[in-house]
Amino acid sequence: MKNFLFTIILSCAALISSAQFTVVSSVNAPEEGESWEISNLTQNMGIGYNINDKTMIGTYKNGDNYEVFARHKMNFGFLCLEAPTEEATENMRVGFGSYITIYNGLSINPIYMIPLKEDENGEREGSFKVGLSYSL
Repeated sequence: MKNFLFTIILSCAALISSAQFTVVSSVNAPEEGESWEISNLTQNMGIGYNINDKTMIGTYKNGDNYEVFARHKMNFGFLCLEAPTEEATENMRVGFGSYITIYNGLSINPIYMIPLKEDENGEREGSFKVGLSYSL
């Protein structure tokens, strides 16, 4: 039993030490009449885990709820899949984004997302957002 636990702990330590984590955030524009604050950058913060050189999975806080995401890098940008933790299949979104590197792991991420399912009016309105990411 001790050997089994030691193997599990060693495997987890190797996985974590070889992993690359990325801190992600979306920039929220202030409401009309309000000024820019640090909360506009930190309200939707999260963390991603790079499985390999091209694929990242993670979670971020969207207001009071948590959402999960997956990104797959391609030569011209990345494909993105996002879903809330509750009713994920009903509210799943897909999109395309790009990494614009600013400095050593810090990048700006413009992303366009569109829902997979139509709303009650039969429309699928996409949204554009700008995010920041920093690879640790």
